[in-house]
Amino acid sequence: MQEGDCFTRDMGYSAAEFFRILPAAARGYELTVTGHRAVLSKPGGRQRLTLTVTPLPDRRLAMMRLPHAEARFAFTGFSAAERERFMRDFDKSYQRGGG
Repeated sequence: MQEGDCFTRDMGYSAAEFFRILPAAARGYELTVTGHRAVLSKPGGRQRLTLTVTPLPDRRLAMMRLPHAEARFAFTGFSAAERERFMRDFDKSYQRGGG
């Protein structure tokens, strides 16, 4: 759901996995993680992204358990083009391999 500069996304990762991958997605940004919240900011810039991750119960498919979490993105100081570019790079960092 998108509301201005904030939206949520269901991620197919546990919160621990999400935060393990985040530094690769945050290249070029200062990153501060406290609990289930991360703040990314451009050094000396006006851009700031606050990510809040809420762990959710595993999804079950027969005997398989799939972790997932809700990530809330709150952008400040990003133009629409800058948000789009950030999310494109973010999505690449979180793609899973497969074949």
